[in-house]
Amino acid sequence: MSETPAASDPDVVAGLAVRAVSRTLLAMAACAVGIGLVGAGAASMAQVERGGGGAEVVVPGVSVLMIGQLAALVATGLAAWALVQLLRRRVPDPAHGVAGLGRALGLCSRFLVVGCAAGVVYWLVARPGTAISAILGAVVAVQVAFVIGLVRSRILVLRPRARRPAAGPPTPAA
Repeated sequence: MSETPAASDPDVVAGLAVRAVSRTLLAMAACAVGIGLVGAGAASMAQVERGGGGAEVVVPGVSVLMIGQLAALVATGLAAWALVQLLRRRVPDPAHGVAGLGRALGLCSRFLVVGCAAGVVYWLVARPGTAISAILGAVVAVQVAFVIGLVRSRILVLRPRARRPAAGPPTPAA
């Protein structure tokens, strides 16, 4: 029988931390790309670069949407920095480093929500007729905060996966 290393083994904790942070990096990078594609698609459909008629309506929504992309890019940068620090073994306690990344992502999501609310309020005051566009942009951008919440609760939790016993004939009881 092969022995499984204990969860208190420093190498296991470091491996779990690297796995959690690399998955966080992938999730945040995918978020940044997804938000960018949504914004580019909205701008392209409204022909913003050509001064199309839809530009007046779409620009508030895209500008609020870009707050979400900025938050996703910052979160990606934080995760990349944490991964580099873990791989170079500059973090004495990998579990503490992962917890720090979780706290930093929490701050990032709070700033995102506040920034989206401020963006919507700005567009409500500046051009009340484009409020729907700004609100829709904020709804899409706040989804980045939702993804950050999922990452913090599901991925950035260092616990080893339970191993399933090998399938085989049952052993007789003695």
